[in-house]
Amino acid sequence: MAAMMTAAPRPLQRGSREVLRGGAGTARAAVLGHRQHGAEPCQAAWPRQARRTILVPPRPWAVPPPSAHRQCDLASSSLALAACSGARCSSAGGPPGGLLRSRYGRLIDAGEIVPDAKQERVVALLDGLADRVASYSPGPRRPAQRSEPAAASGGGGWLGGLFGKGGAAPAKPAKPAAPPRLAPQGPRGMYVHGGCGTGKTFLMDLFYDAVPVAKKKRIHFHEWMIDVHERLHRLQKRNAMVKEKANTVWTAHEVRAQRQQLKEGSRDQKESADDLVAQVAGEMMAEAWLLCFDEFQVTHISDAIIMKRLFSVLFEQGAVILATSNRPPEDLYLNGLNRPLFLPFIPMLRDFCEVYDIDSETDYRLTTTGEEEDRRVYIAPNGREEKKLLERKFYRICHGQVLTGVQIETQGRRIVVPKSAVTSNVAWFGFPDLCDRPLGAADYLAIASAFHTVFISDIPKLTLQERDQVRRFITLIDAFYERHTKLVCTADRDPIHLFEFSEDERRNSTFDEIFAWDRTASRLIEMQSVKYLSESARLIDGEQFLGQFNIMALSDDDLAEMWRRYDRDDSGEIDQDELRIMLEDILEKHEGHRNLSDEVFQICMDKIDIDNSGSVSYDEFATYLRDFSMVSSTIRL
Repeated sequence: MAAMMTAAPRPLQRGSREVLRGGAGTARAAVLGHRQHGAEPCQAAWPRQARRTILVPPRPWAVPPPSAHRQCDLASSSLALAACSGARCSSAGGPPGGLLRSRYGRLIDAGEIVPDAKQERVVALLDGLADRVASYSPGPRRPAQRSEPAAASGGGGWLGGLFGKGGAAPAKPAKPAAPPRLAPQGPRGMYVHGGCGTGKTFLMDLFYDAVPVAKKKRIHFHEWMIDVHERLHRLQKRNAMVKEKANTVWTAHEVRAQRQQLKEGSRDQKESADDLVAQVAGEMMAEAWLLCFDEFQVTHISDAIIMKRLFSVLFEQGAVILATSNRPPEDLYLNGLNRPLFLPFIPMLRDFCEVYDIDSETDYRLTTTGEEEDRRVYIAPNGREEKKLLERKFYRICHGQVLTGVQIETQGRRIVVPKSAVTSNVAWFGFPDLCDRPLGAADYLAIASAFHTVFISDIPKLTLQERDQVRRFITLIDAFYERHTKLVCTADRDPIHLFEFSEDERRNSTFDEIFAWDRTASRLIEMQSVKYLSESARLIDGEQFLGQFNIMALSDDDLAEMWRRYDRDDSGEIDQDELRIMLEDILEKHEGHRNLSDEVFQICMDKIDIDNSGSVSYDEFATYLRDFSMVSSTIRL
């Protein structure tokens, strides 16, 4: 009988910090924002580097009249002005405030990131948003009142009206007024868009960690929409008036069928679909009113047709949104099925969010070097030897003990896993298993939750002829990247050239897959980096991690992988706290507990720390672990 595996969710992990570089920042937008209001620029309006060196502001720039080409600058200026409001902008001067700016500056001083002018502008805007939401408490908003059409005068006085005589013919009923446009009554959020690797996610995480709001949530937008549909699915089961939507995805036929059903039904039936969306929005609002969405994108009609209703309820109840995206709002759901149903959402998004283009052409993640040749996790080009290498890696982790036919259940469907390890949550799929079948984001997230490491064999060269496979592969990589899943695979080409299309196709294509591939290639490269693999290794619990290795016969690759996990601060040595974690992991794996006494720890430390430096070098680490008899005697296995 096939084994059943429940996809227990691992904690949602934020993506790796996107490290950028750039010169000294420019204060132009912030200063313009002040001068447009007749004031001299306060110190908080100047970027960090400028404040260090400029004591007297230069002469004011001439402010040209507003134009469509300067829309982004003017919006940025208004936010910068708001960011500088309050005590930080007092005429007394003093050091400029800004919690995000301070944290960003400390990261620069520590050498963790390098200065970037475009990032500094976004930091200033986010500081302003943080100030506004810190003192904000949302409450239900009263919907705007619609103006009722005036009663037509029929003439003939009271008797004429009563008996219908002596007056002019009754006027035709007035055309119903258009629904009023929802207007912000609290802080406006932000929508930051730009290319891959420009620092959007890093800056959002900086904001999320710093902002003093209790009811906040940071989540990948894809995953949040899956949660929305799961809640709708639950409510729809209790409401037979609305057709149940299976597996969170509607086909065009099902959309038309539901619309016809609602048209033919009673008024109560028509309102019930909106009521369900409103109930879901209310549930989510009760959990968090400050929502930080990473990778805001709309790819499915099931999402597109409910976006306006869903967010109108959230905004009416006082939600504040911070979103990052690779696209400006006008390009969301571009060329999607029945896009006119989605279009009303775009102006509402702009009304409630300042839109800012971070405007960088460089993806710094592409500068990350991959693994050494014998430790590759992305193996290309693919040939006979490469296929054997992938199999050796898989069976070494499995210690030759492999399960077949394990199943993962998600949303009522079962996904068959061709091969998986017995001692650790490691899975093997062929490319057709994942991308030739009609799987979606929920399925890939379930796989990423169930397995910390996934092997994929034989990823082929892709073209627009395989558009469905390309779309699924893009979704798969997004899910794995968000959950920090380790991917080991063979592919016909390197990530940049794996999806082949011409420049004419890029310029003229209406397919989202071409646009989205830049992000996918970037992530595939980053997922090979030492930083990504180290973070993945540290997220696995000790028993699962050590279950990948034969502790009595560790290879060089095994030792390198273990070093990445236990050198948790990437300092190049293991301190005593890190060593204790490693020894407790070994103890738990072999004895079922983590009770490592101080006496036993000191015996181990004395044995490992050959040069008595108080820390463990890689050579000392490798020497100790290669001799299992020494490990077992010192840790008393």
